[in-house]
Amino acid sequence: MKITINLVMLACTLVPTAAAAAPSAEVARKCMHYSYIAYPYQRPGSVRMSGDRQAFFRNCMDKEGNIPAPETPSSSAQRQS
Repeated sequence: MKITINLVMLACTLVPTAAAAAPSAEVARKCMHYSYIAYPYQRPGSVRMSGDRQAFFRNCMDKEGNIPAPETPSSSAQRQS
């Protein structure tokens, strides 16, 4: 009897009380939009590629979209990259 009670108590402590919800599609769209504002598309091969856009997107998703809107880079900064 005592073993059964201990097993039930152990099972209750191992069961998560609140599951973490995945980010919504709206958050994903917002983060993708922001990532393309911060790191605009450039034709592959014309510039060296980096993982900056993907890192920005993942950071935004980790924060559930609670980040300030990025500023649009100037046109001269886009040509130099």
